[in-house]
Amino acid sequence: MVSSSALVLITTASNPPEGVFALRMTNVATRKITAKAAVFFWAAMGVQKIVIADATGQTLLDESDVLLLTQMGLEVEQVHYLQDNDRVIEKGKGYGEGALIKFALEHSKLLQTVDHFFKCTGKVYCRNFLEIKSLIQKNKIQTIFWRDELNPSLVDTRFFYATKKFTSEYLLPAFEHVDDRHHIFSEHCAMKMAREKLKQAASIRPMLSGFSGTTNQPYFDSNLGLLDQKLPCWVSQ
Repeated sequence: MVSSSALVLITTASNPPEGVFALRMTNVATRKITAKAAVFFWAAMGVQKIVIADATGQTLLDESDVLLLTQMGLEVEQVHYLQDNDRVIEKGKGYGEGALIKFALEHSKLLQTVDHFFKCTGKVYCRNFLEIKSLIQKNKIQTIFWRDELNPSLVDTRFFYATKKFTSEYLLPAFEHVDDRHHIFSEHCAMKMAREKLKQAASIRPMLSGFSGTTNQPYFDSNLGLLDQKLPCWVSQ
């Protein structure tokens, strides 16, 4: 069950290679600033444990950033490695993110201390995180993925909550099938996995804000009426 010290894993790629399919935000400074902004929002929300994983060998936060966060009572850990750029260019961003999550699970010391974690894509934050956390606690949810807010055939892979066991056994193998150039995105693979392994339900919608690396624009951030309160999701309890 999620506790008051819930851990958020933030996945980033500060300096991606040229040639990645559908990636318009390529300026390193822009990528770092938008990712830092999201980290600082998470800290202001009261999250007490954050792991920042970077696939391009970069460290997102400098010493002064880390000092500020620790003064707020936050435990922050940064892990990074150099991804296989040729493979990511061939397969796509979703494939690279799956490999990065796997790396974080294997190398993060903070992740070793928990059974569950929230994952959020860098440059994105959840405005109603405290409500989402309360929902998970109240319903004893072990894993939850939400439908893409605008596309009923996709799972939103930007933000989810899962056990490490479920992630390793089901999500990461699903991400192995990502092939962006053939329009098999992580959202398709996650939807197939969720329908096979989880129970469908409905919950409040995570209100996600931030910037898209794909479009280099702010994400859609408007009310969706009934879907704000009853967005389809897939859960285990």
